[in-house]
Amino acid sequence: QINELGTNNETDATTEFRNYKESELRGKLHPIKEQANLSKHRILCALYTYDKHHPTMLQAAVNTWAWKCDGFLAASTLTNETLGAVDLPHLGNETYGNMWQKTRSIWGYIYDNYLEDFDYFWLGGDDFLVYVENLRGIIEDHESNPKDNPENSNEKYIPVFLGQHIPNMGSHYCGGGPGYVLNRVAVKALVTMSLPSCSVETVVSAEDRFISNCFRSIGIPCGSVTDVNGRQRFTGMPPKQLATFRGDSDRFYSNVYRYWGEETGRFKWGLDSVSEQLSGFHMLRYPPFIHRVHALQYPRTCPPDSVVGRALSVSSKKSF
Repeated sequence: QINELGTNNETDATTEFRNYKESELRGKLHPIKEQANLSKHRILCALYTYDKHHPTMLQAAVNTWAWKCDGFLAASTLTNETLGAVDLPHLGNETYGNMWQKTRSIWGYIYDNYLEDFDYFWLGGDDFLVYVENLRGIIEDHESNPKDNPENSNEKYIPVFLGQHIPNMGSHYCGGGPGYVLNRVAVKALVTMSLPSCSVETVVSAEDRFISNCFRSIGIPCGSVTDVNGRQRFTGMPPKQLATFRGDSDRFYSNVYRYWGEETGRFKWGLDSVSEQLSGFHMLRYPPFIHRVHALQYPRTCPPDSVVGRALSVSSKKSF
């Protein structure tokens, strides 16, 4: 099923999920007939955005991947039931430089309204394209990193906090570019044990580093999401950079890749470092970019008379 926020008031932030029949929205959002979701875990996908991005970036997310999650929430500055957006106030101004306060508000809202409705929670930005099938696979993979993502973690009251490892002062934090995953136990621990006293009034853009620090203050590290071969499943790069990066053009990512190599014992660059189970692509800054990358992954979603559709058709014929 598809879950969207339902309200009769454009600016009312006190909303709850409303379930729609799959058939009512699939025709508008995705022409491919998918198999029924057989996942044993319910996932809430949340992204942060603002009202000016509703007709562009948020609409692109709704058109492509958002409906595949068990629940979807867009933390914004204006409530819009059609797009699943909720006006979510927070301390300070609505600016990129205040992302930490927005993030604090998002997790508080999720805790208050949806904690018992879902098993796992993903949060990321509106410039990230999620491959929800792969995200599910990562969450349900308890063998690649059993200490970080143990089976039945919620039932055993074990907090799970997963994401891309970014080196920082001898350790690492969960990088926010590809988003990060919390289980129900971790959300409860964050909101009840850490957020009331951790960087309460700090104004900063580095929400990923601060949430990792807050988790670390209560003994919860950022767990790994590498596959069994030590390849990355969460990355903060756009497709071209991810495919071509060799460590010679970006000091930040050179350090990141070096750290990944030290963690896994495998120094890999470019596509050799990327898992087939990649959770998605970051820094897709324009709606056409999101739609085109999505069309490459799901060819039948692109109209056959479009530029990308014709190119995919020719490529498909040449491959036989």
